[in-house]
Amino acid sequence: MKKNQKLVRALAVVLALLLVGGTVTSAVFAALAEETGSTERDRYEMNITYLEDQQALHITQRLVYHNRQSFALDRVLFSAAGNMYRRESTLMYDAQSLTEVFPEGYAPAGIDLMRVALGGADADWGYLDSAETVLRVACRLEPGASGEFVFEYYLLLSRNRSMLGEFDTDVRLSGFYFAPGLVNEDDEEFVVNVPVQHTRWLLTTAADYSVTLTIPDLYLPAATGSETLLGTEGHTSTWRFEAQNVREFALSFGKRWREFSAQTESGVTVRLLTNRRGDAGAPDAAVETIELYESWLGAFPLAQIDLVQSDYPVDALNFPGAIWLPEALFDSEKAMARVLRFCLAQQYVGMRAYPEPVANAWLSDVPCSYLALLAVEELEGYDAFLEALNDEVLDALHITIPGGLTITTGADLFTPDEYALIVRGRGTVVMHELRLAMGREDWIAGLRNFYEMGLDGKLLGERDYVAALDEATGGDWEGFIADWLFNVGDYVDQQVEFYE
Repeated sequence: MKKNQKLVRALAVVLALLLVGGTVTSAVFAALAEETGSTERDRYEMNITYLEDQQALHITQRLVYHNRQSFALDRVLFSAAGNMYRRESTLMYDAQSLTEVFPEGYAPAGIDLMRVALGGADADWGYLDSAETVLRVACRLEPGASGEFVFEYYLLLSRNRSMLGEFDTDVRLSGFYFAPGLVNEDDEEFVVNVPVQHTRWLLTTAADYSVTLTIPDLYLPAATGSETLLGTEGHTSTWRFEAQNVREFALSFGKRWREFSAQTESGVTVRLLTNRRGDAGAPDAAVETIELYESWLGAFPLAQIDLVQSDYPVDALNFPGAIWLPEALFDSEKAMARVLRFCLAQQYVGMRAYPEPVANAWLSDVPCSYLALLAVEELEGYDAFLEALNDEVLDALHITIPGGLTITTGADLFTPDEYALIVRGRGTVVMHELRLAMGREDWIAGLRNFYEMGLDGKLLGERDYVAALDEATGGDWEGFIADWLFNVGDYVDQQVEFYE
């Protein structure tokens, strides 16, 4: 049982950590989202051809990029995350995960960049780092001006079970294209995140996408956005995907998939692609969850969500409009429903409303973890909720946190196990304590406020979350949140056997 202690300790130190540490971080990243120039969204147009025999893609990418800053840009920095596969030493995976991700051994892959153009002329470009994961393109863009960048490249795919590659079930494409980072108004520098194994990481603006894919006709694709079969020729088929106002585009295609579909009462399409004979209850679980979340948070932010069986080995990979599900989940309807509840919550908070995914990962993952638990309570009852809560948090309460790490620490400083225990596990305890203190309905109302704050495209931070809770309750929650975030171990018995 948790200790029933009143929060009467002096909060000077922890509030300083929140206000001088976490909130300064939030303020820095909030400055990244200031749109002092064009308010028009960037637009990507990609033409992708899968070269099956060469285990590669030929990609022509056109990007209309808008300078939203109050100052001129002399360069744009782009993520080139696909190049981390060039060398085993630059992969984002730890040693424990490497054999799981490369079961047949590491094989190099990456980007062969043929041409970069700006405004129709060859551009001055080069990689900034030895890993070749950040690309610099020289330019001159005045405030409010736009530039048309064109990239032509081959993307060599390795045989793996990572976020980018191919294996037995599917070809997985995420973080595969050149995406511009965000600009910090304070120092006029670009921020481009390095990929992180255990959470989302791509940092860029919301944009519109039009992607054309040509694949052998035995394959069936799934992606962010709506799909249209444009036609077939010989033994190939060509598809187009359209997505608006999303921060990331992900794509996969498989050779032996069956298609299932369902629809919510509000008209959201749920599409499942799997080579299993059954659907593991995934479409029904997704529909049920979306309808519940719509009653709590408002309309689902997308017209379609694709659920895709994937070779990716760990839990699930979640992107706007597309969730990649490892095959093991199809053995348990309960496990499938639990993962979908978290991923569908993130389609609201974490993707549409957007905390910075590495520096502020807890603001995306932790509220969504707890919302998924409230879905268990609503759909299965309080006893099932308590069982799921303890599954989530008990291991996290039995550890000693390594020095310097807190729930709010940037995701890139954690190992995957530390992140699961400290951020997801102990962070869920903080959300539960908030719920107990303010009541379930006010907690949900606060999350809805937080979601709505992000609909205008700004980056969300700790101050926004506090303000959302304050608005929902008429209270002042800053001290409570700060104390629990930094002192959760002081309030919970480390030998707790069952938390409620």
